[in-house]
Amino acid sequence: MSNSRTPNQLIHEKSPYLLQHAYNPVNWFSWSEEAFNKAKSEDKLVLLSIGYATCHWCHVMERESFEDESTAEVLNKYFISIKVDREERPDIDKIYMDALHAMDIQGGWPLNMFLTPDKKPIAGGTYFPPKDLYGRKSFKEVLRVIQTAWETRREEIIQSSESIANYLKSESNAPEEMRLPNSECFSKGVKQYEAYFDSVYYGFKTNMTNKFPPSMGISFLLHHAKLTKEENALYMSKQTLVAMKKGGIYDQIGGGLSRYSTDHRWLVPHFEKMLYDNSLYLLALAECYALTKEDFFKEAGLDIISYIERDMRLDVGGIASAEDADSEGEEGKFYVWGLEEFREVLGDDSKLFEEFWNITEEGNFEEKNIPNESFKVDFPKEKNIPIDVWKSKVSEARKKLLSRRDTRKRPLRDDKILVSWNSLYIRALAYSARVFSEPSLTKKAIQTYDFIYKNLFDTEGRLLRRYREGEARFKAYLTDYAELAFASIALYELTLDVSYIHNAKNLTSEVTRLFSSELGPFYETGTDGEELIRRSFDGYDGVEPSGNSSITNVFLTLAALGISINENINYALDIFAFYHNELETRAVSYSSLLKAYYRHAIGIKEIAVVGEESSKEFQEVTEFLKTNYLPEVVYTISTKTDLDKNSKLIPLLENRNMDKELAIFICKEGVCELPIYSLEELKVKLGVS
Repeated sequence: MSNSRTPNQLIHEKSPYLLQHAYNPVNWFSWSEEAFNKAKSEDKLVLLSIGYATCHWCHVMERESFEDESTAEVLNKYFISIKVDREERPDIDKIYMDALHAMDIQGGWPLNMFLTPDKKPIAGGTYFPPKDLYGRKSFKEVLRVIQTAWETRREEIIQSSESIANYLKSESNAPEEMRLPNSECFSKGVKQYEAYFDSVYYGFKTNMTNKFPPSMGISFLLHHAKLTKEENALYMSKQTLVAMKKGGIYDQIGGGLSRYSTDHRWLVPHFEKMLYDNSLYLLALAECYALTKEDFFKEAGLDIISYIERDMRLDVGGIASAEDADSEGEEGKFYVWGLEEFREVLGDDSKLFEEFWNITEEGNFEEKNIPNESFKVDFPKEKNIPIDVWKSKVSEARKKLLSRRDTRKRPLRDDKILVSWNSLYIRALAYSARVFSEPSLTKKAIQTYDFIYKNLFDTEGRLLRRYREGEARFKAYLTDYAELAFASIALYELTLDVSYIHNAKNLTSEVTRLFSSELGPFYETGTDGEELIRRSFDGYDGVEPSGNSSITNVFLTLAALGISINENINYALDIFAFYHNELETRAVSYSSLLKAYYRHAIGIKEIAVVGEESSKEFQEVTEFLKTNYLPEVVYTISTKTDLDKNSKLIPLLENRNMDKELAIFICKEGVCELPIYSLEELKVKLGVS
């Protein structure tokens, strides 16, 4: 791409994705009324092209088509072209991806949709090649067909667009029956995972060729394993977490999980790294460690954190969104190794690590090597190397290889800071700080959280979605509010600072003010958001938990703490009732929401602990609650000194002052047992040995 060209209007944007297209010969607009007004005044269709900065096929289509002068000439003559960063505007992406699915076309990015000047979809697709290829029409041919149809069959096209728009609106209707899911939904959900489970390479075969990190599903399975003691749920979770960590999908040299594996062996990744994938994986690893106390899961979690803090944390305090798969125009070039270079770096140790990371002369990816472990092999045991010695050798080898790799041209880092993704990381980091007993992680979680509160609220207190280069923009969506509220609760559970509960309560009030619907679920966009052809809501847990999944957990936790009990529980129940069919039949797609429903159905144990700060047993109880895997528990802990202050915000602490160094109150659905006074009694009550 030559910057000697005159830039188009995208040059004024902050999105790295839009800026990638700022020097295309296409006369791109950002999403704006100006663009649609121009389409109306010039009687042109709109090409809406949606993608993101680290999208491999977006790069390919840019090189092949949007950089091509002859293609740009057609677009500029017959269309108004609009570029959208799906990560900045998930509301737009959701509508037009649903439209693509309504046309019975498989979704993906880039998403290229043709719209009437009033924003209604008429046709679309994902990647279009420059020539007829892969059974797809060339992009130029698609443009010709669409333009000809607009000129000769306009009435038919408009009628079709009306039908699609009406269908999209009907998707927001309530189910025929509103009821809570039946009690079998959890065991049915586990059976679905068992049906998809890959007993050879682990993970779940939910896709014909690719395999995606199932971190939210693992969180559900771990919860089920804890409550039921079912060994297979725990087995599937542990084996999958290990297989991902040891596979090529995981960056064995620098740490971090890639977006997905292009095969079922976890070997060849789509090399881009996303903050949400790594945050959810970190959370699942930490939960598995809390449940099993097996060091592997803690060490893997700390490696994820090391990667994010080294490569993704920005100087301003937030965390970048993603790292690209491509560098120097080649996917994966930054990450792969030739045998000769590998030997040059590791010297005498090379032979050992060639075997460990499966490095060969012929390679496993385009004549190069993606380092990966044979995850069913206990390598140091086979080689009779003491584990401490082996860990030291691996650490030293990684340092040497990482140092060499750092001399290569790095992939693009998308350095925009998104509230929901940063909040996912805060939640995972806060939980990791608790269960790993790593106080240093607390500071990192608070730093990220404080960045959001300092930089991503406007002067009227409205949360915004994206920050980049000093600019905060776009009114935050449900998922941003929900994840930030959930992160606030996680920080309270870590620090016991009630200001975080104050923030969670305020954010939740804003959710009910801005996003409520009459149907049960909450809308993705606020009442103050841009009016689009549909106001969407969703419970589907895709690459990240849906906003409805996360806010439901927030409602349940606040209610368990005694905050607006009936109101918060009813909000949660309405969401569960709306999605009852999905929770009963589609657990793999609604795993985070199903886990939230599990908490409600089993009944949350509400635990209030009050004691003298100097009491050893008070400290032991605090440590126990923080470090054990207790998904059925919501706790609040206060010293006697702070009890009056804390109980004003957390009603579960009211009237808990006793003439004891330690008192523990266990309640369920507002009904409390007699207090107990020791850690041993608490363990008995919770069934923890």
